[in-house]
Amino acid sequence: MTGSATEIFQKNNDNFQHLCHSICDSKNKTKGKKEIVISIIQRESDYWNRLGSIIFALPLILVHGVSRLYLLIKDTHEELESFIQTGKTNTSELHVFSKKQEQRLIGAWKKHGLTVTHKYQQMEYMGRRVTIVYLKVRNPKTGVSISMIPWFMLPGRPFPVFVYIYSVWHYHKKGEKSLKESAAATGKLFGITSLNKSTVSRTIKAMENFIDVSLIDEPPGTDEQELPSDMDVLEYVQKILKGYRTVESLEEEFAEKVKQLPVPVRCKEAVIGLLSGIRDGYAQIIKTKEPVGGKSRDYRKRPARPRNKNKRVQRPPDFVDDHKLGTIRKGFIAECRKIILGATAKYHRFLF
Repeated sequence: MTGSATEIFQKNNDNFQHLCHSICDSKNKTKGKKEIVISIIQRESDYWNRLGSIIFALPLILVHGVSRLYLLIKDTHEELESFIQTGKTNTSELHVFSKKQEQRLIGAWKKHGLTVTHKYQQMEYMGRRVTIVYLKVRNPKTGVSISMIPWFMLPGRPFPVFVYIYSVWHYHKKGEKSLKESAAATGKLFGITSLNKSTVSRTIKAMENFIDVSLIDEPPGTDEQELPSDMDVLEYVQKILKGYRTVESLEEEFAEKVKQLPVPVRCKEAVIGLLSGIRDGYAQIIKTKEPVGGKSRDYRKRPARPRNKNKRVQRPPDFVDDHKLGTIRKGFIAECRKIILGATAKYHRFLF
């Protein structure tokens, strides 16, 4: 199947809606007519195929067995979006949807017999610890659920996903010289003091595993306009949860496209390829040292400073000013948003 996610979604959505109406019309005329019953069974088979095709045009992720799905929301509530861009907020709880939107969605889903709960996850970012509040919709008859999380969130992880991406990208962009330097640059850029070189090392391995398992051989599409709108996506939540009568049916649908066995790939080159669209300038967080002889030599006589021969003294990195940091942060987040949504819609996996 070729075409953008939006084209695939719209084409299958139109066929899906027509098929739904056709099945309903046919069922009203089926009494005592075997040939029409056979026709309905065939149409219902097409119904499930269309629904499956639509699912794979969405930024939808299957994890934790086969009963839980995550749906990435690209246009979050303005208060949450502002916090991600600026690092500023007057509250400790930030919702994915506005209160009005939440009420409308919850009301619609409950009419279809689905249960809705609020879920919470803490996140450390820009010197703050906030709680992200998102919705989880569940079909009580099947146990299948969909959690609607913001595009930058990783379940169970303390930092936004673009923080992890930056640490990996910076390390490779700087010639794989220092995990510690990449951790320091990442922590400074995103206001995270607890990020260290061990986090960077684990993240590099996790991204390589993602690329290996997902069989990635090229960067994902990064045109955000190709993805269907959140409103179009959210209208399909109840169809997905009501459409799959059992967890096993969901597993069968996803098994071939998601649970592919890994094959050997050149992970380092693949990581660089996946992030190749990011501008080189975003790596310039630490000021470069003046070359030897770049300044006039100071010939004034001073007493020798005492040195600790048993301990090596390391000076902290000299970072660029806050204005430049803000510009780099905003630009990098925008680039990551495209990569994350594109990779999710194409491979239906978290990057880490």
